[in-house]
Amino acid sequence: MTDKVIIVTPPDDILIDGIRVLLVDLNNSQTQLISDALNQLTEDVTIVTYLWNSTDSIDWLLDKKHKSQLIIFNADSDNDIIVGYMAAQKNSHYFGTLRSLTAANNCVIYNTDQIHNLLEKVIN
Repeated sequence: MTDKVIIVTPPDDILIDGIRVLLVDLNNSQTQLISDALNQLTEDVTIVTYLWNSTDSIDWLLDKKHKSQLIIFNADSDNDIIVGYMAAQKNSHYFGTLRSLTAANNCVIYNTDQIHNLLEKVIN
């Protein structure tokens, strides 16, 4: 398991160094997959996870998007504007179905092993 996992929600931020992962509008089962992947990590690193839901501040989301090495979002979210914006980011991966945006981003996540591999890649 990783050294530390720090969860940050709006309107907060943190100044500790670490790998920053932005999680956008995930449902409970998607969040559980992330948690399982974090538990599989063996590196002694700090993971800062920013959790954003569609009822939270857009300004906070945009600020954390710039600070994050990895973005994981829910393509089935009701917020089509955020889904489209996140799909256009080069460091983004998603759960669900992007519908008409699959040409912009084909980095779909199906299981915990994929998340674990993404985290390992960002750490190294």
